[in-house]
Amino acid sequence: MVTGQGAIRKHWQPLFGSLSQLGDGGIADRAERARQHLEEDGVTFNLYAAADAPIRGRGSARAPGLQRPWALDPLPLVICTEEWATIEAGVIQRAHLLDRVLADLYGPQTLLTAHRYPPALVFGSADFLRPCRNAVHGAPTAHLQHYAVDLTRSPDGIWRVVADRAQGPAGAAYALQNRRVMTRVMGEAFRASRVRPIASFFDAWQADLQARSRGDRDNPRIVLLTPGPFNEAYFEHVYLARQLGATMVEGADLTARGGRIFLKTLGGLQPVDVILRRVDGNWCDPLELRGDSALGVVGLLDAVRAGNVSLANALGSGLVDTPALAAFLPRLAEQLLGEALRLPSVATWWCGQSYALNEVMDRLPELALRPAFSAGGEPVHVAALDAEARAALVARLRNRPDGFVAQEAIVASVAPGLGAAGLEPQSIVLRVFATADRGGYAVMPGGIARVPAGNDPLRASLQRGGVNKDVWVEADEPADGGSVARPARNRIVIRRTVGELPSRAADNLYWLGRNAERLDNGGRLLRAALQRVVSGFAGARDFVEMAAITRVLARCGIVDPAVAAAPPDGMLLSHALVHAFAPGRLMDQTLQAMDRLAASARDRFSVDMWRTVNHLLGDLRGRLDWATGNADRMLDLLDDLVRVSAALAGMASENMTRGSGWRFLDLGHRLERAVYVARVILGVQETPRPNWESALHLALELCDSTITYRTRYLAALQPAPVLDLLLLDDSNPQSLAFQAAAIRWHLAALPARGAGAVGRDMLAPFETLVEVVVAFDRDDLDDTVVASAMASLRQRVADVEQAMLGLSDEITRSYFSHVQAARAVGYG
Repeated sequence: MVTGQGAIRKHWQPLFGSLSQLGDGGIADRAERARQHLEEDGVTFNLYAAADAPIRGRGSARAPGLQRPWALDPLPLVICTEEWATIEAGVIQRAHLLDRVLADLYGPQTLLTAHRYPPALVFGSADFLRPCRNAVHGAPTAHLQHYAVDLTRSPDGIWRVVADRAQGPAGAAYALQNRRVMTRVMGEAFRASRVRPIASFFDAWQADLQARSRGDRDNPRIVLLTPGPFNEAYFEHVYLARQLGATMVEGADLTARGGRIFLKTLGGLQPVDVILRRVDGNWCDPLELRGDSALGVVGLLDAVRAGNVSLANALGSGLVDTPALAAFLPRLAEQLLGEALRLPSVATWWCGQSYALNEVMDRLPELALRPAFSAGGEPVHVAALDAEARAALVARLRNRPDGFVAQEAIVASVAPGLGAAGLEPQSIVLRVFATADRGGYAVMPGGIARVPAGNDPLRASLQRGGVNKDVWVEADEPADGGSVARPARNRIVIRRTVGELPSRAADNLYWLGRNAERLDNGGRLLRAALQRVVSGFAGARDFVEMAAITRVLARCGIVDPAVAAAPPDGMLLSHALVHAFAPGRLMDQTLQAMDRLAASARDRFSVDMWRTVNHLLGDLRGRLDWATGNADRMLDLLDDLVRVSAALAGMASENMTRGSGWRFLDLGHRLERAVYVARVILGVQETPRPNWESALHLALELCDSTITYRTRYLAALQPAPVLDLLLLDDSNPQSLAFQAAAIRWHLAALPARGAGAVGRDMLAPFETLVEVVVAFDRDDLDDTVVASAMASLRQRVADVEQAMLGLSDEITRSYFSHVQAARAVGYG
């Protein structure tokens, strides 16, 4: 920020002029506002538990580790025009160079035969994917479509490369999110500083992805392949998919048929033109690469060889992430590009060469050692080791020198940042992003600046956490407001399709709807039970109703049958109610399922809807420990839970297009509500006849239909009108008839499956419910008539419950999997 004479540099002056007007506590207030914005948007970069370490970054299907919020410093890193020009030119050159290196190592391998690059660094690397050799043919940038590089400025003022990121460079979406937050919390400083916009970078990225399509180049199908919601950078995957116009998919959403890749949708298989992958290369095809991968697509590599799908980046691009490559890049730049390397790397030695090993041994205390074949390998600073640890390290080094890289322990330059005591100098590592653009590369005019752990640039990575900064590049002239998207050459046909939703997305939305309704139903049941517990069972009716509630709770799996059989006013039941959200209980599992499914379906929600869902679910999660064990607090939580369910239903109704996604979400709601109403009826119908009025009152309460009934029939409670309202009234959104009508409507609008309509036979039991109401709608309700009517009620409603559970299975088989028809093998 300052010159050698202590004066503030020109390009920093507008920022500090604005800061001086904030007053005491102004910067800290902006930091808190930034934190709130990021929390509302659900911006995280996740950490894995130790058990997931072997596949960190690959997206384990196991339980996620720590969900770490994204930390943003309100003070940006400001870079002047001249300094940025040097960085930009160096990044473009380096991207070209690495693309040429990949093209050679996965092609003719002249660098190896000419002894320009050691074969041991290729064939000894797990990132060299042998089946991918000669798989990609094309113009420059075919292997490296997007690229990131970590830089630090050394004391001599020269920017040096710390690490290259070519496997699946993370951070571009975080940079855009940083910028959007900073323009809100530091808007005055941003406008005063005349900063270059970064949105046009994503326009270029999207245009290049479209240009890579072998098919429809005006409107190709681009998908972003993610390991799933447990991946550390899942937020970025969702954000990028929206920004680049890509459909977010997991490996199970794609299938290979006849040398092509298809997306499994409700309407069948749709061809895929371009895959932007966020799954490491060796996990992408279990047929030819890692056989234990559940993240890839069987046959993907065959489709790539056939030229039927483009991958960005190409499989195997992680080969150039190895830190050992830095030792050879200056010579490779002269040979492949005919020019000197513009951005030097931190001084690096590959210890597999005898002269390099000798030099490393002579300078060992000044260096840091790290694995040669692991871009994320932890550096070990030799000077920090005691004698015993140093001796052990030297022994390993001499035993396997080719497995080690030595790098100079560089001291990074500093920039101002917000620390615990206010502004302080902090070491900085800068990550810069590039994307292919019309045969060359375009660089984002900005990036992410990070404060590395322990002020060590060699430890700077997104996985290791730390504080992030926006990067403001000084503009030569005022911004023009961004770039205009490149127009398509051909007219796009207008269409309103319902069948192009990926099957996995439909699956997630369907179960999100079911779990949201299940959470609401459970909340209503628990609230009704706890209200009677805290009132001290004021009358006999409370005991009757409590017995019925516990039967429904047991049917719904919220309490154990043994608890339901206990005395209504006993400690066993009250303890179960106030601990209903304890780990492992159904309500806890349901809330966890909602968290998981909402995150998985995040790309299907608008920004406002996601913020609402994230905030409401986060608030519920944060209050569980506070409420557990205390009846009054649990009632407060349950009241909020019911309100949250209503808010989510309202957001879905008002913010989701009436397409397949909304239909499956609502279908899950309707089916789960039908099961719930059936279980309420089955639970209360066991009440003896003298207590029918209490049972009918409870049924109306649990099905949220009391006001409707009172409006129609005033105070009188009789079986026939109550059952008509809850079973047959298709104007009541809580009734079984309403659910049946909605389910029929949704199924009729979805793509047809097989020879007949899905669920046609499953809905037949609803038609028999009329007979149940008719049986009660008479004056002579003697014991014989009542016994017959009750038996019919139990049977018909139980049939509805089982039909709905069977329909759920049929929906899963019909829409959420694309299994090819079985073929007979052997003699007929």
